[in-house]
Amino acid sequence: MKLFLPIWLLLFFFLLNNTIANPVSSQETAMVQIPTGVLQLKDKSKIAIDSFFVDRYEVTQEQFQKVMDDNPSFFKGSNLPVEKVTWDQADAYCRKVGKRLPTEWEWELAARAGSSSIYYWGDAMNDAYAWYKANANKKTHPVGTKKPNAFGLYDMSGNVWEWTASDHEHGGKVQRGGSWRNNAISQRSGHRILSNPIYRYHYVGFRCASSSPAGELVDR
Repeated sequence: MKLFLPIWLLLFFFLLNNTIANPVSSQETAMVQIPTGVLQLKDKSKIAIDSFFVDRYEVTQEQFQKVMDDNPSFFKGSNLPVEKVTWDQADAYCRKVGKRLPTEWEWELAARAGSSSIYYWGDAMNDAYAWYKANANKKTHPVGTKKPNAFGLYDMSGNVWEWTASDHEHGGKVQRGGSWRNNAISQRSGHRILSNPIYRYHYVGFRCASSSPAGELVDR
């Protein structure tokens, strides 16, 4: 009896810690419905966006491996975001699971979650919401371990850049969200960059969207 209790307690704490470290395991296909909204751009023009659905989390390596039978990521870990994927690979994954990549304007509407501030949490950088250059220790981190935005979406700032479906006006595809290797400026909700769709980076991943529910829809 003296030996049984310590072993049982150790097993309990192991399982508890493992659950905390892997918050996505029970909701890995969850999507969140984003309501119809109007997005104001930097040039003061406005875009009306119909309601759509978007993944609560960035696509993980475990998810990508299951669907694509491959894991190209530099940083290995089942609940780490998949990275080193080309735009075509990201697009193919989303299509295979009955979804699509979000447009950059859908992405921003979802990221802002009704906010008009520099970041979706306010006008000053807050380490509680994003993995970026100052706190990421030069690597990606398990998805869903920072605070979500008001829509319940995780890692819309930091961890990895996210491919979008949109073409950039100067060529290539638009990426959004900043990453672990970028400073605070890149984490802004309105920040956008272009990238050649054939390039693969260890700081670029993606999440999927859909015009109708796909996977397990989770209320905010």
